[in-house]
Amino acid sequence: MIELFIFLLVTGCIVAWWQLMQGRQKARKAAGQVCGNHGLQLLDDTVSLSSITWNRNNINSRILVNYGFEFAINGARRRSGVVTIGFPATLSVTLELEEGRLIENLGADPSPES
Repeated sequence: MIELFIFLLVTGCIVAWWQLMQGRQKARKAAGQVCGNHGLQLLDDTVSLSSITWNRNNINSRILVNYGFEFAINGARRRSGVVTIGFPATLSVTLELEEGRLIENLGADPSPES
């Protein structure tokens, strides 16, 4: 019985890790797309996991995974941004600009790169 529990635990960890890696790729693509749309430069072309939270309201509950990244407006000033992936199927990018916060909701998946 203990072997079954250990097997399920290890399998669950592997699946969770795989989902986080897939989410990271989606986040990188979404951050690059939004930065490109606004004439910004995604620095280092990377995103990193910043938090995993549980969000619920009257209608539903979901897991929110936040990936942080940095971008530059004109190559000189570093700014931060966050890609939030909600399971199931929401994706938003938040950019901290000098004029204020810019939030773009991209839906389930950003469009494929050309």
